[in-house]
Amino acid sequence: MYEGLTKREIAIVKRHEAMTKRKMDAEDRRAEKRGFVVHGPMKLSEGLAALKEKRKKMVSMRLDPENIEGMKKRAKAEGIPYQTLINSVLHMFLNGELVRKAV
Repeated sequence: MYEGLTKREIAIVKRHEAMTKRKMDAEDRRAEKRGFVVHGPMKLSEGLAALKEKRKKMVSMRLDPENIEGMKKRAKAEGIPYQTLINSVLHMFLNGELVRKAV
C-alpha cells in the first residue's frame, strides 16, 4: 500500500489512517477550505501514490554545449529555469504543438 511513497508521505498516510472518524472529518473540512479534497484514508494514500507516479525522473543525456547555453539564455529571458524550458519544449513537440519549420 505504501510502495513508492517517501517516508514523509507514509507518515502522513499513517497519521490520517489512525484518526477517528470525527477527527478525520474535521481534517477533511480544513483541507477543503485550503483547496484540497480528501475523503478518508484510502483516498489520501491513493492520492499520494498518484503524485509519486507523476514526479519527474532524472535522466542523463548528451547535448551540444551551444544548445544548452542557448536554452539557458532563452530560459533566463523568460524568467524560468532552463530545465523547465527544455521539458516544456519536449512536451509541446510530443503533443504536436511544436513542429519543424518548412525550409
